[in-house]
Amino acid sequence: MRGYAITSDLRHSCRVHARLLDAFIELTTAELERHGPGFVEESLNELLESLRADRRNYGMLAGVVEVEAEMIENAA
Repeated sequence: MRGYAITSDLRHSCRVHARLLDAFIELTTAELERHGPGFVEESLNELLESLRADRRNYGMLAGVVEVEAEMIENAA
């Protein structure tokens, strides 16, 4: 498998994006807790799924990024 060099600017940018996604995941999760079953709950769960996928991708591009255990569990 061929590896690719990732510049430090790109790694830094990925870390910033990952940190922002972490914050938005936390905010979305808190909002989800305010809603019962229904359309809003379903749409927020779909949003969380998308955000977590994006978070995993930025984490992979950034290299080893410290992530809280809860974030890893949520991203799975």
